[in-house]
Amino acid sequence: MCGRFALSIVGSELGDVLGVEPPPEYRPSWNITPDRKILIVRSGREGREAVLARWGFLGPWMSESNDPGRQINARLESAAQKPMFKAAFAKGRCIVPADGFFEWQKQPKGPSRPFFVRPAGHTLMLMAGLWRRNRLADGTLIDTVAILTRRADRTLEAIHPRMPVPVPDRLVEAWLVADPPPTWLVEELLVGAPDAPRLEIHEVGRAVNDPRNDFPSLIEPVDPVDPAPRLL
Repeated sequence: MCGRFALSIVGSELGDVLGVEPPPEYRPSWNITPDRKILIVRSGREGREAVLARWGFLGPWMSESNDPGRQINARLESAAQKPMFKAAFAKGRCIVPADGFFEWQKQPKGPSRPFFVRPAGHTLMLMAGLWRRNRLADGTLIDTVAILTRRADRTLEAIHPRMPVPVPDRLVEAWLVADPPPTWLVEELLVGAPDAPRLEIHEVGRAVNDPRNDFPSLIEPVDPVDPAPRLL
């Protein structure tokens, strides 16, 4: 799954990779948590657009922003068939850019160990997502998003069985605009595209456990034999 990630790019970096500029409200964050507004790139009427959407996907029947059934993740293997995601999978696919994501490894004793996973070379990670626009009970329109996941590759499976679906540059356009997405595209993303960036993993401090903490050093490696730093 993906329940926490980081995105610290500036506008020029997003433009270089995806050809769009982030909206004025965008702010870098090294500890992005569910229910926050996150940056997504989607296909609009005049081409690609970068917008903010709330991380916590609302199903077609949901009219409250805090509906307990909202989802931060969706399985790529089954999203096309699930009533929750079926319509968005057909016409509401997006890219969620990230520096990388956090994952926690459970321990036989003691607290879980946090790790940061990012592309080797520290390039921008493009995660597959689904977005949907709902009208809430008070009439407000809200865009929400879920990050798609698949089975973890060998780099990550020792830490967690699932991972976000990375989309290589050459498949971005097909992912955003194909209607519906072709079988070959879904199958390639499921197994991992051969040109997808190699992932690297390092342990980070437990300060990331506190969602109130948000600063660059959260994604920096720590020596795993040293005691974890205290929460700030």
